[in-house]
Amino acid sequence: MIFSELSAAMEWFKAGKPVIVVDALSRENEGDIIFPADCVTPEKINFCASHGKGLVCIAIDEKTANRLSLNKLNSNQKDQFHTSFYEPIDAAHHHGTTTGISAFERCITAKLICDENAGKDDFIKPGHLFPIVAKESGVLVRQGHTEAGVDLCKLTGHYPAAIICEIMNDDGSMMRRDDLSVFADKHKLPIISIQQIVEYRMMNENHVSLMSSAQLPTDYGTFQIHVFKNNLNDTEHVVLEKNSNRSNRPIVRIHSECLTGDVFSSLKCDCKYQLEKSMEMIEENENGLIIYMRGHEGRGIGIGNKIAAYAIQENGIDTFKANEMLGMPIDARNYQDAAWILKHFNYQDFDLITNNDEKLNVLINNGLSPKQIQFNAKVTKHNEKYLIDKINIGKHKMILEQ
Repeated sequence: MIFSELSAAMEWFKAGKPVIVVDALSRENEGDIIFPADCVTPEKINFCASHGKGLVCIAIDEKTANRLSLNKLNSNQKDQFHTSFYEPIDAAHHHGTTTGISAFERCITAKLICDENAGKDDFIKPGHLFPIVAKESGVLVRQGHTEAGVDLCKLTGHYPAAIICEIMNDDGSMMRRDDLSVFADKHKLPIISIQQIVEYRMMNENHVSLMSSAQLPTDYGTFQIHVFKNNLNDTEHVVLEKNSNRSNRPIVRIHSECLTGDVFSSLKCDCKYQLEKSMEMIEENENGLIIYMRGHEGRGIGIGNKIAAYAIQENGIDTFKANEMLGMPIDARNYQDAAWILKHFNYQDFDLITNNDEKLNVLINNGLSPKQIQFNAKVTKHNEKYLIDKINIGKHKMILEQ
């Protein structure tokens, strides 16, 4: 499936025109017609009803729901996507409505929802337009059409409310990827993915904040230690900074948390060696950062599952397969926070100590310009298979050092 350029689709949306937004294959795998509610017309509502055929809803932010005194509908918690439905409403009769169901009258209701001066007395409950409330941080915390609609409105300067409607086939089944492309071509509409909105926001926003800083003397030199918090999930990361010679090109190490290696000196991995070697290199260079990523234990599966994976590996199973046998992803780590931290320090061109191309790619995709420095791996009888598996299966680039 070929998606439209997001920038072009956003200009289209900014002009008040509908776009088609598709979520992940692993999620609902559906496409919705979405347009800003402050540009609603009866013709657009009718297009949703006639051609989309799904439920016509209005995605709003929580502030709007509170202004209108809307209550969340009771849920039995069996909806796996936890769509946040609120009381359906119509504009009150003094605004020119009768039954509230016509395209014309649903248009009146939508426009009134976008009116900052409107309140609860301007609406009838229940009605025929279904408000659904987006998570505060949008697609960065929930990759749903609700969040996509509100995010697109915010990104393009509209009131944070969007009309959304699922697209169905003529036989009533949900329209999927190939058919959605045909639908978009037929109606000359841009088609984008929620993932494109996620990537755009990650590139253009920064959701980590500095919490605290102090001096930290270590065996490898004195560093400035900083703690950053991800404001979306409250994960705290630690940064060691050396900045005594800013004329030198910075060296950066993005290090995944490893309790067993970094703290208990486990010989099953080479994590402590990489961390200590990085501290030595940055101290010698007198300019650089260690970004210690919390939440990365066991490639992101947590310490309990990591130790369970160790037990499986004792039977000759490789580290990646062991994760899968536990029902876990091979690698659940996310390096976006590291990119945001680097932007906080205004790092653009720097040397990145890594054997993992994924780290490099995330930073490049965030508009940064790292140059890779590869590490040799220190081999022991306990970690040799692990390191070989990282090379052969994980595609890490390293030379094994006996």
